[in-house]
Formats: sequence, structure tokens, C-alpha cells
Amino acid sequence: MHGGALNEADGTLDSLVVLVAESLGYACRRMPGDIMLLEGASRLHVSMRNLRQLARQVPRDDWPALVSDHISTIVTAIEEPLDLSNFELAQHLLRTRIYPAEADNGMLASRPFAPGLIEAVVVDTPTTVRTVTVDEMNGWPVSGDALFMLGRANVRADGPLQVEDSTLGGAPVAALHGWSFYAATHLAWLEEYLDIGPCGALVIAPNRSLIMAHPIRPRAGYRMVLAAAHELQVQAHQAYEQGPGSLSPHLFWRRGGEMILLETRYEDGALRLPRDFVDALSTLAAES
Repeated sequence: MHGGALNEADGTLDSLVVLVAESLGYACRRMPGDIMLLEGASRLHVSMRNLRQLARQVPRDDWPALVSDHISTIVTAIEEPLDLSNFELAQHLLRTRIYPAEADNGMLASRPFAPGLIEAVVVDTPTTVRTVTVDEMNGWPVSGDALFMLGRANVRADGPLQVEDSTLGGAPVAALHGWSFYAATHLAWLEEYLDIGPCGALVIAPNRSLIMAHPIRPRAGYRMVLAAAHELQVQAHQAYEQGPGSLSPHLFWRRGGEMILLETRYEDGALRLPRDFVDALSTLAAES
């Protein structure tokens, strides 16, 4: 969609959100950050960006049902909260999910995951996924790192992601994906999917369902790294905009279990990688 068609689509979705919200007893108003605030029995924030991304995946005739289901699920999760006091029952529902850092309102049971990203403990039910608060976590016999380990273990138990190898711009790239809210969590054990050597890998996590990576091989040369970086940067921007569940449009260097942000730039039409990354890569290549 472009121009007027895009504005018309945005207006249609806005109107549908207002219609559904009012039928549930909520008033609506626009907020900064492409958020629709619903005020009624509770105060709810609806990401219109994410809703538009979901709408692009279905025919326009299905938008009323999509919006109704989306808003109703959010409202139900808030108005009919789960009883999480019994940890023995709740622990099997726990997962850890990656969110943009701006999602942290100071109340979530979360921790830094990578620059611009957090890892949050969530409760996964058949109808919704909701975050766990610090107060809820503090009421359990397990908290802190042990709770995150449990959440990660449950994500692992749900099964592995699909891995597809391809070539982009002459560079080998692996795409890890799955119809899951938790695909990005698998970055925590990326080395179990791919043969990542001492030079690490270039990685993107543009949305909740996709990871792409290029393991760096010194013998392939710097031109290969540059080609992979360019292709992954393009893919990151596209998949971030497409969503749903946008996470990060940035390029990362995965090495030693750490996610390092690579602040790339274009100069005279060519991608430039950070000097400290290039220097570190040269040193590692010389040592390998």
C-alpha cells in the first residue's frame, strides 16, 4: 500500500479498534509511539504498528474479525487475570520472550538481553501471552536467574526452530524461524544450531519469528563479511517493518555468547562496519 491507500488502511484499523473497544466498555485515544490507549475497567495500550503488521497478513475482509479477536484477547488477559500464586502449576506455563527495550515499564520481570532488547518472563496460555511482574516473581520460591533458566528451558522443550541455509549476495546465511513468539529466545543457544567459530557470527533478530546469521570464516576474507553484513542489514530492515512482533532493525556480532551491536553506516553507497569490529576481526583472523 502507498500514499492514500495506506492512510485509508490506517483509518480503517483505527475505526475498528474504537468500535470493538467501545463494545467492551472502553474509550480510546491516540498516544505517542503509535499507541492506542483504551480506558475503562483498566488502562490498556494497543500497539497499532503491530496490529497493522498482523492485518497485512490477512485479506481486508477479515480485518473486523482480526481486530475483534486481538482487542478481546488483550482485554480478557487484563480483566480476568490468572491466579499465579500456585507456582507448582504456573511454572509449566512460563517462558522467556524477547522484547524491544522500550517495552520495559519498570514493572516487568525482565533483564537486558542485547543492546536495545530485553528478555522478559511471560505466562503462555492457550489464548494469550502476558508478561510477569516483579511483584508476581517475588511471590514465588524461584526468582532471578533461576526463573529465567526455567523459562528458557520451557522454550527449548517446545521444540527447535527450522533452519534453512541459503546464499545472499554470495554469502552463506542461515535463517532460523518458527511460528512462535519465542524464536528470538533461541539466540541464547544459537551455537547449538550453527557451527560458530572463534570469530563469531553476524546476526539479526528483526521480529519475533526470525533469526538470520552468517558464521564468520576468516579464510573467506573480509569481502565475504562485508557482503553478508550488507545483505543481513537489508533483511533486518525489511523484516522489522514487516513484523509482526518487530524487535530490532540492527546488525549484531554474536561472539562468546554475547550480542554486540554493530553501528553500521553507508558511505558513498557502500556499507561501512565499525572500525573496532574490523580491527578485532583482523586480530582474530591472524590468531586462527
